[in-house]
Amino acid sequence: MPDLPDYEEVADELDAHWDDQGGPAFRSALQQLSALASGAHLEAAEFLPEILALHGPHHDAASAYKWYFIVLSQQGYSVRFDDQNHTPPAYCGPVGDFRNESMVSELVSELGFARVAELDLEAQAWLRARGLEF
Repeated sequence: MPDLPDYEEVADELDAHWDDQGGPAFRSALQQLSALASGAHLEAAEFLPEILALHGPHHDAASAYKWYFIVLSQQGYSVRFDDQNHTPPAYCGPVGDFRNESMVSELVSELGFARVAELDLEAQAWLRARGLEF
């Protein structure tokens, strides 16, 4: 496995080029952030969906949702799908459900319940493969 970049350097690079998200420096730093997150660097996994969830050149609702599931599960949020609203695609779970977080809630509405269920399984498999609880 190749050496992963330093998280602080990558975060600094993203901050430095924030106003030019379509530029090569930002894209390169975003790829490095993604590599760190994929390598189970949880701080990177927390930053990555913040970028992917925003509407802009790197918007990827599915990836953002999956990374939110992963990182918020490690912060003690509930990940069990328990919609108490019963008006899809608007989700309202019990207190402590990560899907109640505003950015995640918007992603759930954008993706729909069926796609979210698929992503839940992907995130759970990712966590299991790394020996992480959820």
